[in-house]
Amino acid sequence: MDKLTSASEVLSNSLLPLYRQVEDLILEDVSSGVLKEGDLIPSEIELARRYGVHQGTVRKAVLNLTQKGILYRKQGKGTFVVFQRNNTKRYRNYRFVNAPQTEFSHLNIGLIDLKAVRATHETAEQLQLKKGARIIRLERIGKVGEDSFLHTVSYLPKSLYPGIENFSATDFVKNTLWKLQEIYFKIRVKSREEFVSAVAADGETAKLLETDAGNPILRIRMKATSETGEIVEYRLSQCKLESLEFYVSHVQF
Repeated sequence: MDKLTSASEVLSNSLLPLYRQVEDLILEDVSSGVLKEGDLIPSEIELARRYGVHQGTVRKAVLNLTQKGILYRKQGKGTFVVFQRNNTKRYRNYRFVNAPQTEFSHLNIGLIDLKAVRATHETAEQLQLKKGARIIRLERIGKVGEDSFLHTVSYLPKSLYPGIENFSATDFVKNTLWKLQEIYFKIRVKSREEFVSAVAADGETAKLLETDAGNPILRIRMKATSETGEIVEYRLSQCKLESLEFYVSHVQF
């Protein structure tokens, strides 16, 4: 762990709260490969000493990263780096269940296409960009077992995701998009808006989802906004309604 990022310069020149800076330093070590999947991170005392901050500051940073699913704690063992393949936090964007159960169904999300394109009128409007701006188009298919269940296309402002078009299919299998946002591009999503409707499958979508044209499918449009107020993703997802249901849970305040 001697190669962990040093904090002296960052902590002395940033306007961010100290715990947020500690989060970024840990994320930097994950994205660079200094901390790998399954690695035990140093103790809070060690990190506090390394970064020159109070132990409580480190504890808050580690807790936030644990809640986000980037780290996980093992009782009596310590805190580890994880790229969660099975944790429910992985399914924050694709919450499908076999009702009346509330356990999320495991979707295998595979990459179909990833490229830089010019924003159309619609995508520019949704991302609050000028028409023709450079954006990333990320197209994926989701399967439950061998059954194609979900087709989804994400549109991302290229300026916020430098080099993402060079990521491999394996990168998107191992890391969900929201994890890539957090770890590699330091994008913190503050809110998500979802617009859900039922539509009839057109011929192309029916073929992708292995259903009949005209069958009802669920369409979900999602916009993600960062802490700085930027639209960081616009996504259009379409899924079959043959077996699973879209799950939403509300907390009463």
